[in-house]
Amino acid sequence: MEFNLIKVNEKDKNIIYNLMQLYTYELSFFEDETATFTMLDSGLYVMNKYVEKYWQEENRHPYILKCDNELAGFVLQRYNEENMNEIAEFFVFNKYRKMGAGTFMANKMFQLYKGKWEVRTLAKNQRAQKFWRNTIKNFTKNNFEEKYIRDNSRLAFYFES
Repeated sequence: MEFNLIKVNEKDKNIIYNLMQLYTYELSFFEDETATFTMLDSGLYVMNKYVEKYWQEENRHPYILKCDNELAGFVLQRYNEENMNEIAEFFVFNKYRKMGAGTFMANKMFQLYKGKWEVRTLAKNQRAQKFWRNTIKNFTKNNFEEKYIRDNSRLAFYFES
């Protein structure tokens, strides 16, 4: 099994937009008063207003993940207002989750963008928290911090790569 992380050019941004629909559907399972996901009459979710900026601002980086040349997921990385790298969005198809795809993609991002990191999860998304805790723990050799932020609506992980 071969994984490849590929930067998405503007001409191919529809790939990210399409995958965002699946990602948003999955996140909707954790919807509450702090995280809402609106579906349009067309059957599509309202897109995050920041997605377009990944092809307009140099401090934002969109990638897709391929496994044996098939789409396997995507990640959106940005340099945030707190001067830290941030995983803004991260999604791996169910089929590839137990095959190391997410770990590969996360570690590649940590290697590509050196420095301080913040990775946030929805407070209710325990599966994501378990993934990030294990991945970051292994990457940093247990040198990370986690804390609840945004009125305890998010769990964030902090570390340096």
